[in-house]
Amino acid sequence: MTDPKNLESWLHEKAGPAYDALKADPARAVTADQVRYTLDELLAEAEASGQYPLPPEQREWVDAPAVGRELLPEDLQTAEAIAAFLADAETTADPAYIQHAREVAALASIAISGGAAGGSHRRK
Repeated sequence: MTDPKNLESWLHEKAGPAYDALKADPARAVTADQVRYTLDELLAEAEASGQYPLPPEQREWVDAPAVGRELLPEDLQTAEAIAAFLADAETTADPAYIQHAREVAALASIAISGGAAGGSHRRK
């Protein structure tokens, strides 16, 4: 019989943050009895409810090219994500973007450590 403590350590080692998140909030687990839809089923339902296809003004917005590097500090929820974001910014060699990334990372770090961060931070 497997020792529960060893099993928990093994799960943490193999699944890492996914196991930790599931342990913290078991409601996130996907169960076998949950309904699963195909893309065709979802599109048919959206068409029936009038949500698809999108009206021209929304389609124009969806099809528009990216205009900047937008990121919310709340999107950076781990130290690893912050480090990856900063590393990506450094590869651009763009001093303004690197500074922007540092500011967003600082806000994200505050949020992770229990402080309050909020708002959208955009660089144009």
